[in-house]
Amino acid sequence: MNIYITLDYEIYFGENHGTVEKCIIYPTSELIRISEKHNIHFSFFVDCGFILKLDEYRKKFPQLEKDYKAITDQVKHLSLTGHDIQLHIHPHWEDSYYNGERWIIDVKRYKLVDFNETEIADIVFRYKKVLSDLTGRIVFAYRAGGWCMQPFDKLKKAFLENNITMDSSVFRNGHYISENYNYDFRNAPDKDIYRFEEDPATENQNGYFTELPISAIKNSPLFFWQLFLLGRKNPYLHKPLGDGKPISAPGQRKKLLTQYTNNTISIDGYNAHLLEKALKGLKKKNFNHMVVIGHPKALSRYSIQKLEEFVEENKTKHNFTTYAREFLKTH
Repeated sequence: MNIYITLDYEIYFGENHGTVEKCIIYPTSELIRISEKHNIHFSFFVDCGFILKLDEYRKKFPQLEKDYKAITDQVKHLSLTGHDIQLHIHPHWEDSYYNGERWIIDVKRYKLVDFNETEIADIVFRYKKVLSDLTGRIVFAYRAGGWCMQPFDKLKKAFLENNITMDSSVFRNGHYISENYNYDFRNAPDKDIYRFEEDPATENQNGYFTELPISAIKNSPLFFWQLFLLGRKNPYLHKPLGDGKPISAPGQRKKLLTQYTNNTISIDGYNAHLLEKALKGLKKKNFNHMVVIGHPKALSRYSIQKLEEFVEENKTKHNFTTYAREFLKTH
């Protein structure tokens, strides 16, 4: 089994966005520690819009100069030591700004498809160039901010022009609708890899693009009751390392606590204790790829411990790998 541990490298986007040090730098340093100890590599989908905004404001605000240097130095270090750096776009940065004390984040245009095709082409080009310039490596894989990839026909031309040939945003049966973002993967095939052309959730064997979906799992309400109760009982162990708050999702907590839900296989917080169970399920399906998602900001001491246990148990049985290592030679 190829196992891809993937991280969306970003701050929070709620009113309390948190600090770069606690949301990104420190949690990622813990991942670096694990990778060096066990000689494995991770894939980081880097929020390039944030780097561009830091660059725009850093000469005026010393704290942002510090944040910019911390992030760019860490991304360079990750790339130089063998980790995979790929494209993650949160286009709301186009409408957001720094007021001298904090980021004022405007999510009215949260999805890339909220922009016109000329703007989309410009965003994809500029955001990809940030990573190419920082790492000197080929950037060919993409993960959509908030998993918002649809309708893909508005994005297709920009992806073709910028040689983005692989996506890793879909997770089977995923479905969510809110005021500012939505995705619908309910018709995605039950496969660990497939080709697509017009919609990342629809297989097309002759499609130009490759979808390496995030592995999915169905959670019972009991799982989330355990999560919330453990967080209150032992916050030191279960509280996220990031010091911000996510965008509010009205009604989402009630849904999680009262019905079965389809979710990603994740190393965020309490989710990490399901890694072994998820791996067994994928092996029963004879899958060859397991894609695990995480966010440095949402890691906890508990999840870091569970991730390391998972790596220790499986590093000689399976192949912990990256997108570039497995697919760049064929793209």
